[in-house]
Amino acid sequence: MKRIYAIMFINLAFVFLFNLNTFAQKENAEHISIILPTESIAKFVIRLLPYEINMGENISGSFLIESIDNIKIEDNKISFSSSIYGKEITYSVKMGQQTASIEIGSVNLLNDWESSIRFDVDKKVLYIKPHLKKPVDTKKENYNEILINSIFIAFSDIEYPVDLQEIDPITTEIMDKLLTVNFEILNIYAANNKMTIEFRPIPHISDKNKIPVENGN
Repeated sequence: MKRIYAIMFINLAFVFLFNLNTFAQKENAEHISIILPTESIAKFVIRLLPYEINMGENISGSFLIESIDNIKIEDNKISFSSSIYGKEITYSVKMGQQTASIEIGSVNLLNDWESSIRFDVDKKVLYIKPHLKKPVDTKKENYNEILINSIFIAFSDIEYPVDLQEIDPITTEIMDKLLTVNFEILNIYAANNKMTIEFRPIPHISDKNKIPVENGN
């Protein structure tokens, strides 16, 4: 589950750097804010779907996020509805020296989520805490879907760290020079159906096949 949120937040931030539907504001010479409206986030998410997810070593089979809808952003919380389809699902649990497996088969899950975000400025780490608000149409759930939802609940209400210092730089060639741009994330917050990412671009210019040096040195 952690991987889902990491991919979403990191890709959103840096793909939207070049998206005309996103608003960029230059606060000062070294400080740029990227504002991601809910509508733009929703369009970006649609492009990723369907998206296959890995539920961990205890669960085998194929899980696909088929849709994410009703995205809302307020007070550092992002809420949305998701539809997840799974097939040939098996749940394995170790009991002493033995491993017991439960054949689950196919599941179709409709859930409402609310995820809190918190950015640690000093550590440059984004903490994401998903919360499963409720399964949709619980009366129609079968036993297998109830079991998988109970696993989702176990993932809920835990903060998952996303290290934003590991983001790959952007590299391009200009004439006989190599331009590399790293990004220092300064802050991330969300409110009023917008997510704001404040960052400082750090450009480096070097000759090809040479170690980059910081621009201006």
